[in-house]
Amino acid sequence: VSAPDSDRGTLLDLIPEFDGLIVRTTSYRIDAEVMDRAPRLRVIGRHGVGVDHIDIAAAAARDVVVVNAPEANSQGVAEYTVGLMLMVTRHMRHADEAVRSGNWSERERLIGGELHEHTLGIIGLGRVGSRVARICAGGFGMRVLYYDIVRKHEFERDIGVEFRSFDEVVAESDILTLHVPRTDLTRGMVGGDVLHSMRREAILINAARGPVIDLDAVTDAVRDGTIAGAGIDVFTDEPLSPDHPALSLPGIVVSPPMASHSGESMVRMSLVATDVVRVLAGEEPRHRVEAE
Repeated sequence: VSAPDSDRGTLLDLIPEFDGLIVRTTSYRIDAEVMDRAPRLRVIGRHGVGVDHIDIAAAAARDVVVVNAPEANSQGVAEYTVGLMLMVTRHMRHADEAVRSGNWSERERLIGGELHEHTLGIIGLGRVGSRVARICAGGFGMRVLYYDIVRKHEFERDIGVEFRSFDEVVAESDILTLHVPRTDLTRGMVGGDVLHSMRREAILINAARGPVIDLDAVTDAVRDGTIAGAGIDVFTDEPLSPDHPALSLPGIVVSPPMASHSGESMVRMSLVATDVVRVLAGEEPRHRVEAE
């Protein structure tokens, strides 16, 4: 059964007949109320990685297994992140607009910088962050700094990345990119104080979770010249209001949440269905999400 819309009432009406549920959109909040309406429910599959809209503790209390596809979109998000870096640093959006409007002389004004030999700061060296590090260190010859709550000694030796404190990464980076989950600790982690600690020539990239940055503070920082620009793929409120001031600033590149939406990653995410089938067949899934 495919739900015809993302309305909560629709889900509550349909869920009593389900043994398994696969959720793609984060519009649905899969909480205790939903699970209590589904006495047959045995497994919830997340078409993707993030499960912050699924109450994992409530599922565990009801013996409902939660599975996801943690490896599915890492490469797609990493490549898109690098794309945002290039879009902002080389003014690609404005160059496209200039050609379409016949204003070829803009090429004399839109002179950006290279990534080569600049410093990249990564907050969160997990599946996505580590791929970004590999691409930027190996492909662009960037110096890569990172901060993570778990230090990655072997990765440091293999790739040549350098571990620093959060504050040091922020202060030393020409490009700062975020690759952290949405938690109470990461919510609003980049606000006014952090932005004022960045270099004036630096840019910020967020293709992780909307709430990890204060978008209003980022907008103010770009407008005031506190930082040079930003590339943002995710927002706290989606869709973003069309009159948000971030949309009027040339230094900010935005996109609807699509960093994970490559054709290849969409196929890989859909394979969460195999874990759903495993659970329903009484087998152990490959990617079980445990309650903390």
